[in-house]
Amino acid sequence: MKKGILLAITLLSLVGRSTAQDLKINVSDARFTAPLLEKLIKEYKKVDPDFQAQVLTHDGVESDARVSLDNEASATILGRYIVLPIANSQNVLLENKKVRKGLNGKLTKQIFVLKDYLEALDAEENGEKELPGTVYSLTGSKAITTKAFANALHVSPNKIKGKKIVGREENALTAVQNHNDAVSFNVASLVYDTQSKKPVSGLTVLPIDIDDNGKITEEERSAFGTITQLTEYIDHLSDISVPIGNIYFDTQNPKAAVFANWVSQNGQQLLHEYGYLKANTKLIAQK
Repeated sequence: MKKGILLAITLLSLVGRSTAQDLKINVSDARFTAPLLEKLIKEYKKVDPDFQAQVLTHDGVESDARVSLDNEASATILGRYIVLPIANSQNVLLENKKVRKGLNGKLTKQIFVLKDYLEALDAEENGEKELPGTVYSLTGSKAITTKAFANALHVSPNKIKGKKIVGREENALTAVQNHNDAVSFNVASLVYDTQSKKPVSGLTVLPIDIDDNGKITEEERSAFGTITQLTEYIDHLSDISVPIGNIYFDTQNPKAAVFANWVSQNGQQLLHEYGYLKANTKLIAQK
């Protein structure tokens, strides 16, 4: 089942203005989408200078904003977010021969998923050694990335091992940067710098078997070099193993519907720049 983010919006009156209305877009439960939304609004204003919208990133505001993993009749998909495994660049895990070759499903589970008693016994009998590194993952109802990552591995979120972080994707990213033994996963829009297009300082992206064909090609490996290469590479595939979720945008308000339609028709290329996939790509997000 695809994961998704529902960005609900509300139209509020502004006192003392003849136009009297601004569109309030609340992303408090998915703040990593704020730079993308702000850029889309800026570009749309070139088409409609009278369009007024504000992106709200804090909790407790008077808004009907909410996050949902399910599609709703009033929502449209603006784009798709990618979740990638990452490690601190000083992590000795990166020296492991298997990890250096790239992650397949089995190795990813070995790094990130807790074993039950029988699985642990089997692993011990087969001589499977514990890999170095400490997993850091978000926990709680707002842990969208943990849910998407667990779903791609066909396990429940509580099976993801390691130190649990209460907070947002930005908090998890900081934890990885601050601990040399850290290994984690996060949204590509935060993992890569929007200016250089390369992974942010202190982070290394762990290459994945993107098309899930049992091997990692040099083309796949090089795709992780920049966020532009990665999004363009994935957008041309019809079947992938990388965790992906949808960004759902509530379009009950007429202005929101017009804005969302413009994004679908004219704003899709901006998604690549900010680490997202296009909404109209025929992808099988989870297998």
